[in-house]
Formats: sequence, C-alpha cells, structure tokens
Amino acid sequence: MPPHIDGAAHCFIIKKAAAPQHERSSHTHDRKTRHKGFTARAIIARLEALAQQKKGVFQMVDEKIIQEINSRWPELYPAAKETSKGKPAIICPLCGHGANGDGIVENPHSGAPHQLKCFGCDFSGDVIALYRQQTGKDFRSAVDDLAQRLNIKTGNQSTTAHQQRAASGELNKLHAEPKNAVQKPAAATQNEPDYGRYYLDCAARLKTSTAALEYLAGRGISAATAERYGIGFDPESDPANNPGGAGRSLYPVPRIIIPTSPEHYVGRAIVKGCTRPKMNPKGAKPGIFNDSALVAVDDHENVFLVEGAFDALAIMEAGGQAVALNSTSQAGAFVDNLKQLPTAKTVLICLDNDAAGQRATETLCSGLASIGIKYAVANVSGEYKDPDEFLQNNREGFIEAVRREERRAQRPDNVADFIDCEFIKELEKIKAAPTIKTGFDELDEKAGRINAGLYVLAAISSLGKTTFMHQCADQIAAAGNDVIYFSLEQSRTELVSKSVARITAQPDITKGVSSLAIRNGYLPRPVVQAVTEYQKRVGQRFSICEGNFKCTASFIEQYAKGYITRTGARPVVFVDYLQIIQPEPGARQTTQEVITDTITRLKRMSRDLDIPVFVISSVNRANYATPISFESLKESGSIEYSADVVWGLQLHCLQEEIFSTDAKAVAKRNRIEEAKAENPRQIDLKCLKNRFGVSNFTVPFNYYPANELFTAAPAEHQQRKAGR
Repeated sequence: MPPHIDGAAHCFIIKKAAAPQHERSSHTHDRKTRHKGFTARAIIARLEALAQQKKGVFQMVDEKIIQEINSRWPELYPAAKETSKGKPAIICPLCGHGANGDGIVENPHSGAPHQLKCFGCDFSGDVIALYRQQTGKDFRSAVDDLAQRLNIKTGNQSTTAHQQRAASGELNKLHAEPKNAVQKPAAATQNEPDYGRYYLDCAARLKTSTAALEYLAGRGISAATAERYGIGFDPESDPANNPGGAGRSLYPVPRIIIPTSPEHYVGRAIVKGCTRPKMNPKGAKPGIFNDSALVAVDDHENVFLVEGAFDALAIMEAGGQAVALNSTSQAGAFVDNLKQLPTAKTVLICLDNDAAGQRATETLCSGLASIGIKYAVANVSGEYKDPDEFLQNNREGFIEAVRREERRAQRPDNVADFIDCEFIKELEKIKAAPTIKTGFDELDEKAGRINAGLYVLAAISSLGKTTFMHQCADQIAAAGNDVIYFSLEQSRTELVSKSVARITAQPDITKGVSSLAIRNGYLPRPVVQAVTEYQKRVGQRFSICEGNFKCTASFIEQYAKGYITRTGARPVVFVDYLQIIQPEPGARQTTQEVITDTITRLKRMSRDLDIPVFVISSVNRANYATPISFESLKESGSIEYSADVVWGLQLHCLQEEIFSTDAKAVAKRNRIEEAKAENPRQIDLKCLKNRFGVSNFTVPFNYYPANELFTAAPAEHQQRKAGR
C-alpha cells in the first residue's frame, strides 16, 4: 500500500528508484513490464523517495547546488562597484547598462535572496536565469556550466548528455512513474488502495481484453501506444471508489485506466449508455499525464499541452509529443511548477474549444510569458471539440494538423500561417465583441464604439476630468458592461456620492442634490431613491478599487487579471489618475520615465487582456491658457505615441478671439477664471488621436460641478462654437 505523501503537491519528474536485478513479482507479467518500472515494489520505493524529497519539480538537479551557485554569483560576474547598501553592482552582460556601477544589483524588493535586477533592460531573475539568457542554454546545461566554473561538485546529479538521454528515455517509457504525488487528507485509512499493484494488474488485463483493445482502436489509440504509457483495463472498476475500500466498486463498469500519478488515474467506460462513463479516484487532484516529455532529451522540440489524456495520446499517435493537464484548473499549478525548473521546449497550448478551455489558455499564456517559457497557441482540433474527436473522425487530417502546428512553432511570426489559422478568427472575434459606448450620443457617433486599447483623457484642473470619466464609467456599466474603477485619490464614498448626485440632477438640474451635501449626510427621499436606482442599475457591474499611494501599473494589471479569472467577464478599466501611479518596486527613474513606463505597461495590459483601459492625465500648467494639444502633454511621457485614443477637455472660451491675439496674460487668466465660475461651465472635448476611427473632432458639453454632471451642450453653445 503506498504511503501517505506529506508536504506540498508534487508535479513532473522524479528520479527512478533502482530495483534489484533479482526482484521478482508473483505476477506472471512481471518480466514483460519490468522495463517500464511497473513492479509494485519499485513504485512503492519511488513513493518513499518522493515523500523524503518534499520538493517535486523536475528533481533532476540538487536544490543545494542551485542555492550555492546563486549565493556565489559575484564570483561569476565581478562587481564594478558596490551600491550604497554594500551590495555588489555589475555591468549588465545583456544590455551593457551600469558602466558607472548602477547596473545589475541584488533586487531588494524581490522577497527572495540573490534575485538580480537590471535597471537598463529590466532583466529580473537569479544568476542561472541571467546566464541562460546570455548564452541561450537550457537550464540543465547552465547549471552544469556554472557549477564547473565555481568548482562545485555535482556528484551523481551531473550527467553526460548520453546519460541524460538514457535517463529521460527511461522516464518517457514509464508513465506510471509517481511524479504527481498529490497530497491526500491526513486521515488516510488502512483501506487505501495499492495503486502500484492495481496499475500492474490493469496493464496485464489490457493485453488479453479484446473489448478494451477494440475500444482504444476506435479512439485511434494503438496497442503499442497503450503499452508504452502504461494504459490498463479494469473489468469491474477501481475499488478506490468504494468508501469501504475492501469490496467492489460502487460503479462496476469495465473501464480503460490511464495512470497519471500514484493517487490519480483517468478512467473511461468502454461500454455505452452507463450513467458514470468517467471515473477518477475520489479525493485526488488530477495528475499531469506524460509530464516527463517536458524534460526528455528526444527529437521533439515542441510539446503540445492539452486537456485530456486521450487528447495527448491522439497527438502522440500522430507523431507529436504531448502533456495533458486532465483539468483546466491545473493551468495555474502547471505554470507554478515550471517557475522552479523551466523547460527548454516550446509549449504548444491546445485546450478544448469551450469557455473553460479559453480561460485556461489565457492563464497559461500570461503565466508562461511571465517566466520566459517559449509557447504558442496551437489549433489541432479544427472544427471538432478536441484533438481526440478529430483523430477519431479524420485521422489523416489530424496528422496533418499536428504537423502544421509543429511547423508553425518553428516560424511563429509567419504571415501565411497567421492568415491560414488566425486572421479570419481575429476579425470574427472583433465583429462578435460587445458594442461598448460612452453613453454620450454625439461623442459615440463621432468616435465610434469603444475598443480594446488605451484611452487617455487629459485636461487642466477644475474642468471635470474625474467627473467626465466617472460618468462614462457609470453609463458603460448601466449598459451591461463590467467596469473596474481604480480611484487613487477619492474613496468609494466620494465616488458613489457623485453618482447619486448625478442621478438626482438628471431629470431636473434645479432639483438636484449636490454630492457635497450627500457626503455630509443629507439624505432626503430623492437621494434614497437615487441610491436604490444606482445600486440596481449600475452597482452590480461596477467595482471601485480604492488605490493608495503605493499603487503601480503591475498591481492594476494583476487586479484586472484576477477579476477576469474570477468572473469570466472582461471589464472596462478606468484609472484616475496617471501622475500618481507609483513606479515599480526597485525602479530608479525620473518622473517622466515613470510615466512613460506606466503608459507602456497599461498599453500592453489592454492588448494582452483584450480590454479597454481609460486613464486620466493632467497637463502642463504652462498650457492652461492655450487650446489642448499634444504640446500640453509633452511632459507626460509617451502618451502621444503609446495611447490609441487621446481626448482633451478644454474651456469653450479658449475658442474666443482674445486667446488668438497678443493680449496680456493677465487678461487671458481673468477670462479663464470667469469661464470656470460659470454654471454650467462650457467644456469642449477635443479628439487629438483615434486609431480606431476619425480624429480631429470636437464635442461640446455643459458641466455642472455641484451635481457631478456632464450634459450635451444646447444649441446656442454649439452656435457660439461655430462662430454664429
């Protein structure tokens, strides 16, 4: 009986425990299965070894060796000088930054010892990651090189290329290897099944079961593939699913058994019409199928990552190599494991064509990108539900699809492949995307719908930047779209008071209640009614994240990612405002550099998450008396270049003749103050840039500051604007 595995959940590869040459099993098939490591004694030995390790990711390199290499990194890269904190600083071998001694340093904000940071190229990682990026070598080779340079003895962990190849080949044969030892509850019983023997018995039965072999053949899986990956057959179903442990299963249906770990398998009924066609051990987390392929030294430079074990088997029947999550919930854990020991292979993500598969694909793409793992999104399902179904219905077409995706992985940016596989789908996706509008009719007519991208609203103070953006957010949420509003200055109470005040004033501005009065506790019946209306019409889709003065662009991105993961909805994000977003931890940048970096990150976030991102920006005080333009934003980083859409708010009076003459500055300031004192204030929205449509248009508004309300300008406003 396998022992209880204590400690963290384990994933991927452990070293095979050697069994004595004289070891014999009572099973008649022992000799035939010994080379695959399926003897019960060998499996139990591996389980015991795994319980002692308590660290499970690719245990092919001793963790102590990695720690020693990292602790001695200054010996590998001599310091140019020391930092003010006495830490060594080196010239970055990647970008050359740090000629003055301000290049790579130990990152004090990483939370982990010996993590390095370059302030020039933004490299972040340990010395092994630095060396890999510098040389292009895989993890194992990098460790061996650095250990040799430091005279660190690796003992049995250091192998030749031939030995590595032999070891990985052996692991590839051994799918029932206990590499996914999933934590079981502490209350393990004496009736816990012996999976080592169970897998052996199932593998032996498969060879003599015509019905089981025919079932596999019907799914495109050959007997040779089944034998290679330890697939078995249970005529009665696994006793592990009997709570008593000693009797028959509660669901005695003949099943194919695919081992994924010592405590998890994939079971599929071979007869049609049963009520429980799928069966996995109760209480066990899904194991990752064939994960040894990620580190195996073989002819496969690419590894397909699919959902189900049968999908992986289908790809391997077609000549590829594949790993199966066995549950989309494993996507995050898969990435976390690769953080500790990355694979040098390209991961071709190919999950099912459903909502869960799409969400998991997004998790995998962002996660693998963040840790530097090469990946591509592949399509070997075509119009079918998954690869397994494709193989069953069109074997030749499926084989060609696998080969096509592997070719694409060798040239991921090829335009012909893009047109063939993605271009039309991207256009269809854009066409099917929900129509998002600001809720201001004239603006929506001229600007078109809101697209995924970066929108910037710029203005001087007192023109209602926050009010305008917040009103847009309310109107977008009221139309049925999810909204996240990052308020870095104002509290939820302030913002909700603004929204409620706006509702009270919309039917009749003279009867509106000011937001200040509401915040001071003035709650007449119209206000209470407005609160109820706002809660029902807007509140369910509106989230306010109260920022603080430590809020960074990375925090905003992670918050939005978490929201998408939790809800499945893609929100419209509003950030108020740009100039008080903080630099990333450890960054030593000027104010303008911080703004440029923030804008770049927000732009990348809008593209990666496929969402609209609105951000408010202030403008130069020197431009208060001039119409809004890109000149007003020259101190605001790369807004002009990075933003997809740039809107500016300006007082309507800036269109008057005094501002186009050589009139004294004091006269212009006085006119501006007069315009600010008007109620309502006459405000023009000017479009400076629009990648999604027409630009260089102006939309007039009336702004009621006390009621936090923007309305369409009346005809006389527009006539004055036109000079009539």
